[in-house]
Amino acid sequence: MRKQLKKILSLTLALVMALSCLALTAGAATKETVRQYGKEGGYLAIGDSISRGCGAEGFYIGRNGEYLPNGEGQYGEYDLRNVQGCVPYQIAEAVGCVAPMDMTDRSATYWPFTYPGMTTAVTLDLLGVDDGYTDTKLNYAYYSDMLEYFGYEGSFTGVRSGDTIEAVTAAKGAIGKCGNVIELIKNADLITVQLGMCDVFYRAYRIVSNGGMLADGMQFDLSSVDAIKALVETAITEIKNGFENFKAQYPLLLERIIELNPDADIVIVGAFNLVNQLTITDDLVAPIGNIIATITDSMNVLYRQWAKKYGVRYADISSTETQATENDWSLLGDFKDNTFTGTHPTQKGYDYIVRQILAELPPVDESKNIKVDLGRFDKVDYVLVNGIPVNNYTMEGFVISIPYSLPGATNLTIGVKNDDGTISAQTYSLSYSITEGYTAHRVYGNNDVEELAKRPFNTFIKLLKSLFEKIVDAIKGLFNK
Repeated sequence: MRKQLKKILSLTLALVMALSCLALTAGAATKETVRQYGKEGGYLAIGDSISRGCGAEGFYIGRNGEYLPNGEGQYGEYDLRNVQGCVPYQIAEAVGCVAPMDMTDRSATYWPFTYPGMTTAVTLDLLGVDDGYTDTKLNYAYYSDMLEYFGYEGSFTGVRSGDTIEAVTAAKGAIGKCGNVIELIKNADLITVQLGMCDVFYRAYRIVSNGGMLADGMQFDLSSVDAIKALVETAITEIKNGFENFKAQYPLLLERIIELNPDADIVIVGAFNLVNQLTITDDLVAPIGNIIATITDSMNVLYRQWAKKYGVRYADISSTETQATENDWSLLGDFKDNTFTGTHPTQKGYDYIVRQILAELPPVDESKNIKVDLGRFDKVDYVLVNGIPVNNYTMEGFVISIPYSLPGATNLTIGVKNDDGTISAQTYSLSYSITEGYTAHRVYGNNDVEELAKRPFNTFIKLLKSLFEKIVDAIKGLFNK
């Protein structure tokens, strides 16, 4: 009996270890192993209140160490200091960038181009990109601040707030105090883009919270069922319009960034459900979060598609913990009094986003990278190691570099889409040594990407199947005695 149990346990352990190998991400970096971008150029974070770190550790602390209550901490001195618990600040420290507390300190190699309520459209305005869109209803009063801190002579005037570059210069003394946004993009080696959720949800958030007055004077009376119905219908319409604008504008932003700096390591940061398990009341459990999840899931599909199309990285942050979920708030309970903090991550949630972004970046130690000169391909569409897709690779000319810290890679397949829809492939067998790392050897005679990709994967599946069958046989033998 003991021998049978021991056999079952050993086989189960082997199966678990095999499955864990399948789940490993090749070359995922951590705070301790990530590439040091600060030694080369710098890090630019583009984002909204999530990147600004609203509610994160240090959010309510001013530059001089004084406590700033919620109303005072959002603006004023808030805009000129770094928030130590926020995502970009943690990443800046991990990648070796200089991140002084004062954002106007020009010794910095980390630049937080972030602001609560920031949208893709406003970012395009600051970059001087004409997207043919002007929001005439919602007054983005912070545009003058962004001109002051990151504007340049080519930035559009404040079409949403009435501010001009001349007016801001006269009132504030200068524009671009934290840096010229165009030059910052050009100088950055790492750029994270965390935008989209304000594109889609911010107008709805504004009209739902506190009766929601917009710039054109629209306001809702919540004293009747009909008024509440009108509020909900308007919010849904604004979300739909925001989503369509997001789809049109986000690719324009990526194209402009890549045009300015084609060599930068760019990470698209995805969306998450802002309210998750939020209910209507403490007693009435209705899945409000499911509605939001449908939208954020659609956004993440687009992010993935854009990452593939433009050859950049994508960080999935869909499991981010928010304060509304952590505190078990309801819509008509505590949430309505905490809409600002309730839709933002907990510190645990911010730390999770940091890990997700770092996991998409290459590690500092490239000695174990799989490096191959592809000869005629300077851009690829498919990369598979042992039949498993790999996304965190880099291209330099015709040389592809794949971070892969495990010594078990035996097969590499590279696929490129042709103009006629067919796929050209190159296959390599891989060998590994402790001193030399990986060596790739071209395998000729078979360019069937699907067959080549599935070969090592199918072998692995056969191994799992064999182990599982042995476990079943051992259990049967145990009970048949």
